[in-house]
Amino acid sequence: MARVSLRLGFPGEQALGPGKVRLLELIGETGSISAGGRAMKMSYRRAWMLVDELNHMFREPLVEARPGGTNGGGASLTETGSDVVRRYRAIESDVEVNSNAHIEALEKMISGAPKRKARPAQ
Repeated sequence: MARVSLRLGFPGEQALGPGKVRLLELIGETGSISAGGRAMKMSYRRAWMLVDELNHMFREPLVEARPGGTNGGGASLTETGSDVVRRYRAIESDVEVNSNAHIEALEKMISGAPKRKARPAQ
């Protein structure tokens, strides 16, 4: 079955797609930027860079990080971060629902086996 992958492009070459949204979800679930990144098999540095990019992309930060120390640190989604995830998933769901007939039609057009080359006429 085909699946929809949504990438939203904004002015200034800023983008929001499935990877960034999943990272936000994982940060919300784990309470940690590094744990969220590990769950996606990305380096700690890459996860932090994406969070920094997201925090600067929107008017308000999406992730709030607390430095480590005696209390252990951590991270959480801000209200705006949760709203961004919710809205992205709603758009994604709308696209899937409203495109289902077209996706099914395209799937029927796809051949499961490689096409044979036509034999030259003799």
